[in-house]
Amino acid sequence: MSKKNLGLLLLRAGAGVTLMAHGYPKLFGGPGKEAPPEIAKLLGPNFKTAVEQGGPAAFAQTLGQLGIPQPEVAAVMSGIAEFGGGLALALGLLTKQAGMLAAANMAVASKKVHWSQGFYGQGGYEFSALLGLVAASLALTGPGKFSIDHLLGRD
Repeated sequence: MSKKNLGLLLLRAGAGVTLMAHGYPKLFGGPGKEAPPEIAKLLGPNFKTAVEQGGPAAFAQTLGQLGIPQPEVAAVMSGIAEFGGGLALALGLLTKQAGMLAAANMAVASKKVHWSQGFYGQGGYEFSALLGLVAASLALTGPGKFSIDHLLGRD
């Protein structure tokens, strides 16, 4: 087992699951919605709250207040980039495309949502920038041997 391939697997899994956790409430949350109990227990009370208060409509409202054009479309696309892109990264499936999609989404989040808070601290862009850089790095390096892309000969 190569250390490089194990490292890429860990990086993909960590970033992918984190992106999925942030995309899930945007796509599947909303009033009256609940996170699957096992997932809510694993991710903690903040995830449960995010699902209950989330959803495409709530996220679109936030994006509209930030001046994002077509906020309803942008809300769904952002959720897909995070949840779907995160799932693809975790699996090592279409890694280059998923990585670039997630990186672009995180760049917009960093600039439009978090930039005014500065780099460091609550609300800052350090976290979104880091996720974006990891996603871009995976897109550039590829998924490694422990991936669906490798199994399909696309790495």
